Amino acid sequence: MIYVVLFAAIVIASVGDAALKKSEGFQRLGPAFAGVMIYFLTFYLLSLIVTELPISVTYATWSGIGVILTAIVGVFVFKEKLNKKTALSMGVLIVGVVLLNV
Repeated sequence: MIYVVLFAAIVIASVGDAALKKSEGFQRLGPAFAGVMIYFLTFYLLSLIVTELPISVTYATWSGIGVILTAIVGVFVFKEKLNKKTALSMGVLIVGVVLLNV
């Protein structure tokens, strides 16, 4: 069950990243406020998760998978490009996260 909460925190954080991108450096207050509030929720969830999982595993999983998910959001929502080096790096992140959690 705790991994479901961790995955939810990762997804929520990626939504927060997108909101912060849409805020245009806090020039647009709606997305800026949304991004900050979303991060409060994410950190609350992380505070619950670390009561059951080691902080090293929690943070490595949250940040590693979060980077990949945020990159995917960047490609599909913001039309950003991924190069081969970035894709390979994301693959290495996935392997690292899986090994940490096994």
